[in-house]
Amino acid sequence: MHVACHAHNDPISPSKSHLLLHDRVMSVAEVSRLRLEHAELAYLSACSTARGSAGLADEAIHIVSAFQLAGYRHVVGALWPVQDATAAGVAEGFYGGLTDGMSPADALHAVIRGLRDEQPLAPSQWAAYVHAGP
Repeated sequence: MHVACHAHNDPISPSKSHLLLHDRVMSVAEVSRLRLEHAELAYLSACSTARGSAGLADEAIHIVSAFQLAGYRHVVGALWPVQDATAAGVAEGFYGGLTDGMSPADALHAVIRGLRDEQPLAPSQWAAYVHAGP
Protein backbone atom coordinates (compact mmCIF):
# COMPACT_ATOMS: atom_id res chain seq x y z
CA MET A 1 0.00 0.00 0.00
CA HIS A 2 1.28 3.45 -0.86
CA VAL A 3 -0.18 6.43 0.98
CA ALA A 4 0.65 9.90 -0.37
CA CYS A 5 -0.93 12.62 1.73
CA HIS A 6 -0.25 15.02 4.56
CA ALA A 7 0.14 13.86 8.13
CA HIS A 8 -0.16 15.55 11.48
CA ASN A 9 2.14 14.54 14.31
CA ASP A 10 0.88 15.33 17.81
CA PRO A 11 4.01 15.51 20.01
CA ILE A 12 1.94 15.95 23.19
CA SER A 13 -0.42 13.04 22.57
CA PRO A 14 1.13 10.72 19.95
CA SER A 15 -1.98 8.53 19.71
CA LYS A 16 -3.78 11.57 18.25
CA SER A 17 -1.33 11.77 15.32
CA HIS A 18 -3.06 11.09 12.03
CA LEU A 19 -2.99 10.94 8.25
CA LEU A 20 -4.98 13.63 6.46
CA LEU A 21 -6.81 11.68 3.76
CA HIS A 22 -8.82 13.42 1.05
CA ASP A 23 -12.15 12.81 2.83
CA ARG A 24 -11.22 12.37 6.51
CA VAL A 25 -8.45 11.85 9.02
CA MET A 26 -7.12 8.41 9.92
CA SER A 27 -5.68 8.36 13.44
CA VAL A 28 -2.94 6.25 14.95
CA ALA A 29 -5.55 4.67 17.21
CA GLU A 30 -7.77 3.78 14.23
CA VAL A 31 -4.92 2.27 12.21
CA SER A 32 -3.56 0.28 15.16
CA ARG A 33 -6.96 -1.37 15.71
CA LEU A 34 -6.92 -2.90 12.21
CA ARG A 35 -6.00 -6.58 11.97
CA LEU A 36 -4.54 -7.22 8.51
CA GLU A 37 -3.24 -10.78 8.28
CA HIS A 38 -1.49 -10.63 4.91
CA ALA A 39 -0.33 -7.01 4.84
CA GLU A 40 3.23 -6.77 3.56
CA LEU A 41 4.35 -3.22 2.75
CA ALA A 42 3.05 0.24 3.64
CA TYR A 43 4.93 3.18 2.13
CA LEU A 44 3.82 6.34 3.92
CA SER A 45 4.75 9.26 1.72
CA ALA A 46 3.76 11.81 4.33
CA CYS A 47 5.83 13.99 6.62
CA SER A 48 6.67 13.09 10.21
CA THR A 49 5.01 9.68 10.17
CA ALA A 50 7.79 8.17 12.31
CA ARG A 51 8.07 11.02 14.82
CA GLY A 52 7.17 10.22 18.43
CA SER A 53 6.42 12.52 21.32
CA ALA A 54 8.27 15.66 22.38
CA GLY A 55 8.82 14.40 25.92
CA LEU A 56 10.14 10.94 25.13
CA ALA A 57 12.86 10.60 22.49
CA ASP A 58 12.20 6.88 22.12
CA GLU A 59 8.41 7.10 22.01
CA ALA A 60 7.05 4.06 20.18
CA ILE A 61 3.64 5.50 19.35
CA HIS A 62 3.57 7.06 15.89
CA ILE A 63 1.92 6.50 12.54
CA VAL A 64 4.57 4.03 11.30
CA SER A 65 4.24 1.87 14.42
CA ALA A 66 0.44 1.91 14.07
CA PHE A 67 0.77 0.35 10.61
CA GLN A 68 3.06 -2.31 12.08
CA LEU A 69 0.51 -3.05 14.80
CA ALA A 70 -2.14 -3.35 12.10
CA GLY A 71 -0.09 -6.13 10.49
CA TYR A 72 2.24 -4.60 7.91
CA ARG A 73 5.62 -6.35 8.01
CA HIS A 74 7.45 -3.44 6.35
CA VAL A 75 6.61 0.22 6.82
CA VAL A 76 8.49 3.18 5.33
CA GLY A 77 7.99 6.61 6.86
CA ALA A 78 9.72 9.90 7.60
CA LEU A 79 10.92 11.51 10.81
CA TRP A 80 10.34 15.08 9.61
CA PRO A 81 9.00 17.05 6.61
CA VAL A 82 10.88 16.67 3.31
CA GLN A 83 10.61 18.50 0.01
CA ASP A 84 8.10 17.12 -2.52
CA ALA A 85 10.77 16.57 -5.17
CA THR A 86 12.88 14.58 -2.71
CA ALA A 87 9.87 12.52 -1.62
CA ALA A 88 9.03 11.69 -5.24
CA GLY A 89 12.64 10.74 -6.02
CA VAL A 90 12.92 8.52 -2.94
CA ALA A 91 9.67 6.74 -3.81
CA GLU A 92 10.78 6.21 -7.42
CA GLY A 93 14.15 4.83 -6.34
CA PHE A 94 12.57 2.66 -3.65
CA TYR A 95 10.11 1.03 -6.02
CA GLY A 96 12.86 0.63 -8.60
CA GLY A 97 14.85 -1.31 -6.02
CA LEU A 98 11.86 -3.54 -5.27
CA THR A 99 11.46 -4.18 -9.01
CA ASP A 100 15.12 -5.21 -9.13
CA GLY A 101 14.47 -7.80 -6.41
CA MET A 102 15.71 -5.92 -3.34
CA SER A 103 14.01 -6.24 0.03
CA PRO A 104 12.18 -3.12 1.24
CA ALA A 105 14.97 -2.38 3.74
CA ASP A 106 17.68 -2.76 1.09
CA ALA A 107 15.74 -0.72 -1.48
CA LEU A 108 15.33 2.19 0.93
CA HIS A 109 18.96 1.92 2.03
CA ALA A 110 20.18 2.03 -1.58
CA VAL A 111 18.18 5.10 -2.53
CA ILE A 112 19.14 6.96 0.65
CA ARG A 113 22.83 6.11 0.17
CA GLY A 114 22.57 7.48 -3.36
CA LEU A 115 21.07 10.75 -2.09
CA ARG A 116 23.68 10.95 0.65
CA ASP A 117 26.45 10.53 -1.92
CA GLU A 118 24.91 13.28 -4.09
CA GLN A 119 24.20 15.69 -1.21
CA PRO A 120 26.52 14.83 1.70
CA LEU A 121 26.03 18.23 3.32
CA ALA A 122 22.22 18.14 3.19
CA PRO A 123 21.10 15.38 5.57
CA SER A 124 17.76 17.14 6.02
CA GLN A 125 16.97 15.94 2.50
CA TRP A 126 17.79 12.26 2.90
CA ALA A 127 18.13 11.28 6.57
CA ALA A 128 14.42 11.56 7.42
CA TYR A 129 13.48 8.20 5.93
CA VAL A 130 13.11 5.08 8.06
CA HIS A 131 12.18 1.47 7.43
CA ALA A 132 10.46 -0.45 10.20
CA GLY A 133 10.36 -4.20 9.89
CA PRO A 134 12.54 -7.25 9.42
